Amino acid sequence: MTENEEYLYNHFLIGIKSGFESLEDIINDALEAVEEEGWESEISEEWIRNTFSQEYAKHEEAAKTWSKPTDTDRLRQAFDNLCRDKIIALHNAGYETADAIYDAGSVWKDAEDMGITPLGYCYYHGQDLERAIEDNILMIGFYGATENNDKEAIIVGNKVAKALKEVGFDIEWNGSAQKRISIPDFQWQNVFVSHEDIDEKWGYDRVLKLMEG
Repeated sequence: MTENEEYLYNHFLIGIKSGFESLEDIINDALEAVEEEGWESEISEEWIRNTFSQEYAKHEEAAKTWSKPTDTDRLRQAFDNLCRDKIIALHNAGYETADAIYDAGSVWKDAEDMGITPLGYCYYHGQDLERAIEDNILMIGFYGATENNDKEAIIVGNKVAKALKEVGFDIEWNGSAQKRISIPDFQWQNVFVSHEDIDEKWGYDRVLKLMEG
């Protein structure tokens, strides 16, 4: 591979392993990236389609050997339980902390419009997901209902920690509002099924449905 091919490969391999994107979406995003960077003379559409189709197929084959429930399944269970406990629990919330906070605020407003009063929220964002896939560590952020209120944040943090422990995770957290919760030795194992499956299992609408009860 050329340097640019390797960059593209590594970037979109994360997308394949996340299990949140279809093969066609990944190929289209890769083609757009090549066009934006002006790499058309170096990286062909054929190379993109062949390379990512092969990696996608390998990932789907690997998924058949995973023990159930996977760590990712258990994470989803914990987040669903938190939503039932009136905590907004967001999967793959944007790419960085500011994105996650914005998304949580949007869901929070929708919840209040439905007559629901959230206690707080928790999340992991795109950078956290990349780290989980590459380094097997998943970081979970959390906040209370009021900005800069450590007492409320710690209450939510304890609820998040309890929910994660209840599904079998060992966690690392010092109990403070400033420290995110870490799940070490986390094996991210997820495979794309359909866009409808993503919405049902991981989307933001599921939060409101679970909170509404």
